[in-house]
Amino acid sequence: MSTRGKILAAIVVILFVCLIVWVVRTTPDTPPPLEQFNPPTVMEYEGNVLTEEKDGVIIWELSCDKMRVDSITQNVELDGIKAKFFQNDEEKSWELTAKTGVYYQSEGVIHVEGDVVVTNNEGANLQSDQLEWLSEEEKLIATGNVRIVKDDIRAFGDTAYSNDNFQHFGLLGHAKILKGVKDDEPTSNQ
Repeated sequence: MSTRGKILAAIVVILFVCLIVWVVRTTPDTPPPLEQFNPPTVMEYEGNVLTEEKDGVIIWELSCDKMRVDSITQNVELDGIKAKFFQNDEEKSWELTAKTGVYYQSEGVIHVEGDVVVTNNEGANLQSDQLEWLSEEEKLIATGNVRIVKDDIRAFGDTAYSNDNFQHFGLLGHAKILKGVKDDEPTSNQ
């Protein structure tokens, strides 16, 4: 091979090596893996209303100051609760207020607590620490320092329940019923 051919071959080899070095040095690094974005599972709302209907008739409606909805379980946490329960004849209704609560949508259960007060449009009143509404059974269960007032009757107990559209209540645990009580007489669960 001539000197010129050797020089030409050396230049080609040098250019080929430079090309390989350039390709290796300029190849981008593997990009970092993308961080998986997990959207929040709890959404917060203010001033919403929930309702439940059965056969086209509203059974109850509930409003609150603030609610948090878990998008996975569909459970709803509630603050500042005001609710209204309607009876079949629609002439009677019950209003409820409570500080906090949870609506377990899959079970159809509403659990409220904190200064629970339930009043009907005929003047009956129920107060308790906690209250649960079992929608499937149409049953109300009040627990903790239960006090029921209707006309001249005062009833006290640890637990009260009703499963006949609030027509009658049953009392359990330290139950006491006073009849003929006037509004100005002090009464307590003693």
